[in-house]
Amino acid sequence: MRLHSPGLAPLGPPFTFRFDGAEIPALPGETIAAALAAQGVVTLRHTAAGDPRGVYCGMGACWDCVVTVEGRGGERACQVKAAPGLEVSSTPPSHPAPLAEPAEALEERAPDLLVVGAGPAGLSAAIEAARAGAAVVVLDERDAAGGQYLKPLAAHQAARPDAQHRRGDALRDEAAAAGVAVETGALVWGAFARDEVAAVLRGRAVLFRPRQLLLAPGAHERPVALPGWTLPGVMTTGALQTLARAGRVAPAERVVVAGNGPLNLQLACELLAGGVQVAAVLEAAPRPGPRAWRAALRMGLAAPDLAWDGTRYLLALRRAGVPVLWHSRALACEGEGRLQRVRAATPAGERVFVAGALALHHGFVPETGLARALGAAHRANAAGVLETVTDTAGRTDIDGVLAIGDGAAPGGARVALAMGRIAGRAAARALDLAAPDRAADLAALARARHFQVALWRLFAAPPPAAPADAVLACRCEEVTAGTIRTAGGTAVAARRATRAGMGACGGRMCASTLRDILGPAAGEAGFAAPRAPLRPVPAAAIWRQQPAGEAIYATPPAPRRWLTAAPAPLPRDCATLVIGGGIVGLSAALFLARAGEDVLLAERGEPGLGASTANAGSLHVQLLAYAFDGTDAPGPLAEALAMAPPAVALWKQLAADAGESLSIRTEGGLILADTPVALDWLRQKTAFERARGIAAEVVGPEELRGIAPALRPGLAGASWCPQEGQMDPLRGTAALLRLALAAGARIATGLEVTALERDGSGWRIGTPAGRFRAGRVINAAGPHAAAIGALVGEVLPVRLVVQQVIATTAAPPTLRPLVQWARRHLSLKQTESGQLLIGGGWPGRLDADGAARLLRGSIEGNLWVAGQALPLLGGLRVLPRRTCISTVAR
Repeated sequence: MRLHSPGLAPLGPPFTFRFDGAEIPALPGETIAAALAAQGVVTLRHTAAGDPRGVYCGMGACWDCVVTVEGRGGERACQVKAAPGLEVSSTPPSHPAPLAEPAEALEERAPDLLVVGAGPAGLSAAIEAARAGAAVVVLDERDAAGGQYLKPLAAHQAARPDAQHRRGDALRDEAAAAGVAVETGALVWGAFARDEVAAVLRGRAVLFRPRQLLLAPGAHERPVALPGWTLPGVMTTGALQTLARAGRVAPAERVVVAGNGPLNLQLACELLAGGVQVAAVLEAAPRPGPRAWRAALRMGLAAPDLAWDGTRYLLALRRAGVPVLWHSRALACEGEGRLQRVRAATPAGERVFVAGALALHHGFVPETGLARALGAAHRANAAGVLETVTDTAGRTDIDGVLAIGDGAAPGGARVALAMGRIAGRAAARALDLAAPDRAADLAALARARHFQVALWRLFAAPPPAAPADAVLACRCEEVTAGTIRTAGGTAVAARRATRAGMGACGGRMCASTLRDILGPAAGEAGFAAPRAPLRPVPAAAIWRQQPAGEAIYATPPAPRRWLTAAPAPLPRDCATLVIGGGIVGLSAALFLARAGEDVLLAERGEPGLGASTANAGSLHVQLLAYAFDGTDAPGPLAEALAMAPPAVALWKQLAADAGESLSIRTEGGLILADTPVALDWLRQKTAFERARGIAAEVVGPEELRGIAPALRPGLAGASWCPQEGQMDPLRGTAALLRLALAAGARIATGLEVTALERDGSGWRIGTPAGRFRAGRVINAAGPHAAAIGALVGEVLPVRLVVQQVIATTAAPPTLRPLVQWARRHLSLKQTESGQLLIGGGWPGRLDADGAARLLRGSIEGNLWVAGQALPLLGGLRVLPRRTCISTVAR
């Protein structure tokens, strides 16, 4: 429905577009989601499991409202503007249209200060720095500056804007007057260093190299997983407020508002003023008692206008007869195809409210991905949410990088505004500009923080309960809470075992829920490391031809910062100790246990959290394209060539033993040749392989088109090996762990081996918990194998290299075989879910603490090669990535 909006006029005459063949009226400036909500259309798509979905977060973070727009798949309805004649569909395209036009050269810009985020914090910082003389660029993904709090009207103009809109207009005017360059529609997809920030601005890639970097990306609302929370019509309070305040629409005539905090009261009043029936406001905090006057007084002294706003909201709801139920919470969302009822727990017992929409708000989660990608220090707050560690001016422990606002630590708009002014002047001083601190800013910050402390004493509420087993915990991958509980371990291990958090949102919509289910982890270790792209980004926008990167070898110290398992107690003695819980170690433990051996596997973290589950899952049988030098000289890989076919057969047997497929698919593998010279090289290679028992042959262009018609036309041919294929390494590693335990192997997580000493015919094993004895030791420590070897004086000829793996959004079934490319680094395959996995040797790097870091050039170059092989890639987005630390022979 459209809200009653006195004093507002549409920006222009209405028009229509088409959604699934139906004509939808719309106003200039409003989003597809807002136009559909005005007509009561809340179901925007169906998931792979067939479940309906609609708008959830309303700010582009959850990627749940994706639709197809003019053949472009995965467009967010809450972000894309409606336009006359636009064709919009709820189903993915059968032939995805290109999402961007690739550019030959990468545009570079070098402002004095780059600000990421145009909310209150980012804009106020930019204004102060620009007034001091700095050249400032601000990037924001939305189509207008202001952030969630100060967002402007979208499809209307107001003769008399309200106070919140006036503040937003004033801040935007100040930025323009100060000369700040505000770039909207800017997706920042990676931060590789302070002076290497990669973005896509309205379809074109731009690399920013600022002298100072200020991060103010804001926050997203904490998701609350409860039965039925994925039904269309259930959304965050911020999403419904965006529809109401910016779009002047509501998805239903009757609404329930639930959760915690005054934002819900404001939304309820705004909906009422627009003609929506508010069935109830469910507030999780207990009703304020007589002692609450102290907190109320502190609020009034710190911010009398805000305190009066809260009182005014409660009075307005009382006058309208809207029940504000304290100490109450939503229990379940019910309905057929969309929300129809909300079950709630109240002090008077369980109640059911009929409603077509539910707004849920239970606090904010900072968007710390950019700061974490840069390596800035973080800490978990009392609510288990990561916050960026900064000083009083917003400076992080990374030189030249500041982080402020709700994107660093939740604090509200007034804290953000004051911190922005302070941090903007600090950034200007770092640029040798005159910008001393002002007492008024420090006083405003102190008042805003005092108000927040008092406010949350008044609204103190218990955290949301962990969801029941049947409830979906991960919206993107459709993983239930029960599946995650069964996987156990930490949130990081559960992600690897279940794929929860590996979807388009990058874990934003399930990280809090995973911690509710599995319990908090100390510090940053319990949170998945951020990987570029931090948000889905069109592949074609960022691919670029690059020289093939050389592997960057290293032998780092043990990355203790990333350990997730608690220290293990001292185990009892064993006949065989296996050190390392990856595929090699688990396999050794499995077959030793099956042979009746008393075997203990020691894993310093959790099993399978390294290369075993981060690799792309290729079942190679042919030599890797870059492992053949054109001679008959045997290398390490050539010597192991004969092991490849039996290894594939063994995986199939292990899948049968585990009672599942492990997504094993052996439909052959191709190595492409684009020139006659490359094809001749492949003929030499296949001859070398056939001499060693590998079924490989060279095929011409016609045969190649028959095997993989989606590959680019004009290729000279390929080598073809029907034995090759792929599998799911996450499920494979999890199956090995289950089989090893079932066979009687003991698995000790958090057990670090620190010493190995001969003890007669066996070994004395040193650990932080003490010593125990093993008859023999198997070193399967992967990246740390050299360190284990050094404990007994052995120098192992291995080095470490970071392999980068790229995953895309799903595409129609297109590519059955595994694809490589002669004389180029490429590994390309399509999974059962439709995603493309792209790798092939493009390297990352290792930090001094052993953490894997990505290289922008490797991402761009790998995507370019893949795009030359498979044109379909131009219509897909790249998802948050993973890295694989591999060992190679020296």
